[in-house]
Amino acid sequence: MMATKYRGYANEWSRIYAEHLKAHKMDMENAFLFGYGKYTDADNRSSWGLLPFLEANGGKRYELDYDSSTGSSSNATYDVKGGFNMDVLIDVMDDFMSYESGNSGQKLCLTSRKVINTLHKLGSGSFLDNSFNGSNSQAIMQAAVDVKGSSFMPVDITSIKTSYGSLNFVPHPLFRGDMADKAVCVDLGNVSYRPLAGNGVSRDTFVETNVQNNDIDGRKDQIITEAGLEIMLPETHAVIDFI
Repeated sequence: MMATKYRGYANEWSRIYAEHLKAHKMDMENAFLFGYGKYTDADNRSSWGLLPFLEANGGKRYELDYDSSTGSSSNATYDVKGGFNMDVLIDVMDDFMSYESGNSGQKLCLTSRKVINTLHKLGSGSFLDNSFNGSNSQAIMQAAVDVKGSSFMPVDITSIKTSYGSLNFVPHPLFRGDMADKAVCVDLGNVSYRPLAGNGVSRDTFVETNVQNNDIDGRKDQIITEAGLEIMLPETHAVIDFI
């Protein structure tokens, strides 16, 4: 396989390597978003992912309503408080963006396509309809919601702006299933990627080759990363549940 040139993807070895590198990256994303910290012993420790760490260790928590079709509560809106004292975005940002906590004023909000769709729909009872159906709707619309391109991601960002700062919503493919109704809002200034290092040796992503047993007529390599997230000032990050 290593010596043969194929039609289509000419180098099958490179193709398989590329597929495993993508799978490894997805494993890392899963761990950084949803992993649970665990201490087994001095040599076996797992760091926390963002979402369970914030839920367990003092991150902000908010709820926003999807719709009011049942009449029991009101939609999430930009600036009008709904039934049952539901949080809305201005109130969220007033609490979330307190400067005393070390906030930067810009949050990266990773979420599902379902939430992104909710923020963009125009029909009756939608987020935009509830937010901008007053005499100042044009001014509020221009100030509040902006869909813009990004220099660091090949996707559009839905930026909801307030006088306190901005929530920059980005769809993420891992927010699906039981995570489809959540958004994790991260202050990037207070999160760092930390590979394990000691005695001058970094355990960031590397490849070990030929790890197969001697009786195997083949070759096996493995991709290893020993790293975690350093999450500082949990009160500058938040989890939003859409209900």
